[in-house]
Amino acid sequence: MASVPPLVEELQRELGLSATAAGVLTAAPVLCFGLLAPAAPPLARKLGGERALLLALLPVLIGVAGRAAGSTFALFAGTILAGAGVAIANVLVPSVVKGRFDRGTGLVTGLYVAALTGGAALAAGLTVPLDDALGWQGALAVWAVPAAVALFVVGLGARRRTAVRAQAADVRGLLRDRVAWQVTLYMGLQALVFYAGLAWLPSILRDGGFSAGTAGTLLAVYALGGIPTSLVVPVAAARLADQRLLALGVTALEATALLGLLAAPSAAVAWVTLFALGQGGAIALALTLMVLRAPDPGRAAELSGMAQTLGYSLAALGPVAVGALHDWSDGWRVPLTALLALTVPLSAVGVAAGRNLPVGSTRLTLADAG
Repeated sequence: MASVPPLVEELQRELGLSATAAGVLTAAPVLCFGLLAPAAPPLARKLGGERALLLALLPVLIGVAGRAAGSTFALFAGTILAGAGVAIANVLVPSVVKGRFDRGTGLVTGLYVAALTGGAALAAGLTVPLDDALGWQGALAVWAVPAAVALFVVGLGARRRTAVRAQAADVRGLLRDRVAWQVTLYMGLQALVFYAGLAWLPSILRDGGFSAGTAGTLLAVYALGGIPTSLVVPVAAARLADQRLLALGVTALEATALLGLLAAPSAAVAWVTLFALGQGGAIALALTLMVLRAPDPGRAAELSGMAQTLGYSLAALGPVAVGALHDWSDGWRVPLTALLALTVPLSAVGVAAGRNLPVGSTRLTLADAG
């Protein structure tokens, strides 16, 4: 996903994509995350978490390689196929963490998120140089190589270790659970802000006078800069009685960054760094809450499935809406202001989800629905 935004303008020029279509391209994997996440818990119950992860890597490998075929159809089809594989894997990780590393939840989740952000940083930072050397098709195809390596490594793990299978859980009960909805909304809103930034930050910076190379480097900072908070926040969250202050803190970093991009875009290095720290902490906290609020691996898988199904469906609106707002306003002030406004409800649901209440302790009432 992070390899596409640095090439958005080239893809628009080569394939004739509008800004809205480019937004759809970057949002497509996120939409897959939402639509296909419900398939993960049944798959984990049948195969076990590790084997299901192995199966999920196959469409990632095929899709990433296939999107570089050179046509608009191949670009979109490959992106959707890869997104489908990631959708399954996303849901399975919290369940595997809960089952294997219950005492080390914070550390393992932090390492996982650091790996995600590090990989995204490599893609964001190297795609423009690869484009210069290989063209946009080669620059996208290169990222099938780490997918192949991951397939090999996970295959070894799935073969050598006993599969952890989640037990069936009461999915309908989660839909009536207030804590589950708070975790879900926090997941969705933080992901919406993140993916909107991932999709359009290079274009915002390039329109602000930065070169394509600098914009790609700052996109790498956006991904890589979140590693410190992605390591620290889960460990702190697992040790604290509740996570409300952490939720407020990471959201404050994001709000400050968005305000800075609006008021002083020339200092983009500082604002992108703050944005990265906020986003790294936010996604790490969202994933940690799925583990902390669940009493067992089965519940963790179902909560993760709900939070990512509905959360990523909401998040998929981000890149498309930002692209549409840019087309409508012919600038980036309105889209950035909209993202800044979203940090208010993000703070509210973060505080609610951060309370030390497990799933199953509360139920939605008619008053809540009203």
